[in-house]
Amino acid sequence: MATQQAGWQRELQDILIRHNEQHAHRSKVVSHRTRTARAQALFRCFRLLHAMGFHVRPAGLGGRHVEWLMRYWTADAAVPEKLAATGAKVAARAAPYSAAYIQQQLSHVRVFGAWIGKPGLVLPAGHYVADAGLVVRSYSARSDHSWCGQAVDAHSIVRRVAALDDHVAVQLHVMLAFGLRRKEAVMFNPRRAEVPAHALPCGHQHTGPYLAFLRVRRGTKGGRLRYVAVRTSFQRDALELAGRFVLHEDGHIGRPGLSLKQSLDRFSNVLRSVGISRRSLGVTPHGLRHQFAADLYFDLAAVQPPVRGGDPATDSETLRHAYLEVARQLGHGRPQISNAYLGAPPRAKPSQNDPS
Repeated sequence: MATQQAGWQRELQDILIRHNEQHAHRSKVVSHRTRTARAQALFRCFRLLHAMGFHVRPAGLGGRHVEWLMRYWTADAAVPEKLAATGAKVAARAAPYSAAYIQQQLSHVRVFGAWIGKPGLVLPAGHYVADAGLVVRSYSARSDHSWCGQAVDAHSIVRRVAALDDHVAVQLHVMLAFGLRRKEAVMFNPRRAEVPAHALPCGHQHTGPYLAFLRVRRGTKGGRLRYVAVRTSFQRDALELAGRFVLHEDGHIGRPGLSLKQSLDRFSNVLRSVGISRRSLGVTPHGLRHQFAADLYFDLAAVQPPVRGGDPATDSETLRHAYLEVARQLGHGRPQISNAYLGAPPRAKPSQNDPS
């Protein structure tokens, strides 16, 4: 049995070596993060299948196997009986995984199906369940995930972090000020970031009374360039502070002497040490992007976002512009992405120019 297990692991690793760099739909190479997530997910899927009694080799993955993966992920009532019949060494789930997790795992298996010459192997998620609600992701926030929404004082946390690691504190500071992700903050260089509004390149024009923007590219997802408006004195203070931590023109605010991975790990470890986790305080570092998005929306629409119970009595054009601008400054191309930070757009009253 051990030899058989080792065999499927070697076969899966060989397939990953041949294909894992490939983007699912485009002719380009995917990031190391994506490759790692795929590999971990696929090994997890095959370990689960073997634990459930399916001695399947990677190239032999079939529709029946995908169906049982879905049954397990959704805590289907048939799973305990199947596990008992095969003497499986894995316990049935008491509750289904989240729809987002299920869709993510299914997408990895779908890509794998194409690698082994079975592009139609994985059907739409709804095919496998009677209740579509188990696999339909909601892209609209239903509660405020920002730190202030959970009564966590970000400025107080920054001061506590500074007592442990001043580099992590300044990274946290720019995350709060500009909605940066953790990796973007660690790699941030304030000396080369600022761009006057009139100098924005074609395709990146923003509307609004902004005089300057930050050019954000290092550490972004897919290397996607975006521009974030510099609009408040707090942001100016954050830039000035960050500038003191850059040792040379091409530098960054990560701690000198650490690799990128070490800097990212240091950031996470320091925040955990002051209690920043969903379990301890109900927040994560990503909540600072939610806070940035909600504050920017308020500046644009003059009302709080829906996720904070904002008054919907705002004309539709103002709301449309606010959702679009928040998405742009977060680095997303579609205004609908703002729903995940702000909540679903309210039914706004028509603007004066709206013929309806």
